[in-house]
Amino acid sequence: MWIGFREFLGWIIVLVGLALITMVLLLALNRAVFEALALSFPAAIVFRAGIGLVRMSTAARIALTLQERDT
Repeated sequence: MWIGFREFLGWIIVLVGLALITMVLLLALNRAVFEALALSFPAAIVFRAGIGLVRMSTAARIALTLQERDT
């Protein structure tokens, strides 16, 4: 159960990170360079955190599958 919740939360965080990256691109296109620079670092961190959660839940799912197959 926790694996599914962690994966769902990871995908939500990935979508938030993508929305922040879209905001960075829109700010850059509107020539608000300093605002885009200020938002680019947090956007990258949020996106990477979401990807990390998805990777962790996928690895846990694979480990449980292998454990069930061995027993």
